[in-house]
Amino acid sequence: MKKIISLLLSLAMLLTITSGLNLTAYAAVETGSCGDNVTYSLDTSTGVLTISGTGDMNNYPSHYSPFNNSIVKTVIVENSITSIGGEAFRDCTSLTSVTIPNSVTSIGWGAFDGCTSLTNITIPNSVTSIDHSVFSNTAYYNDKSNW
Repeated sequence: MKKIISLLLSLAMLLTITSGLNLTAYAAVETGSCGDNVTYSLDTSTGVLTISGTGDMNNYPSHYSPFNNSIVKTVIVENSITSIGGEAFRDCTSLTSVTIPNSVTSIGWGAFDGCTSLTNITIPNSVTSIDHSVFSNTAYYNDKSNW
């Protein structure tokens, strides 16, 4: 009988301790600003980076972009963004796909430089200015069929 009571008391203690815990899994999401009215949200579990807001993205000096990492796999630029900043995605080595909306009119210097896995990007007709070295050292550039 003592063993049963001891077991029940232990079970009651365990339930009391764990009842206050939130055991729901959450995706780690990083957020921040990348322009005057432009923000980003990076789901680190899936590698999906979403750029939203209105206006131009910031230009970044070499390796100072918040996205220079191997976590980013997909970039979605939402409508109302008007430019992709210089070196914004430089050296995102796992980046494979970029979605650019018709609201974008320019892509800054070296925006995708060093994105060695980038193979899927569609540039809409609204883009009238593509600065130099945008696709340097990318799989997209090395695929001669894109020329």
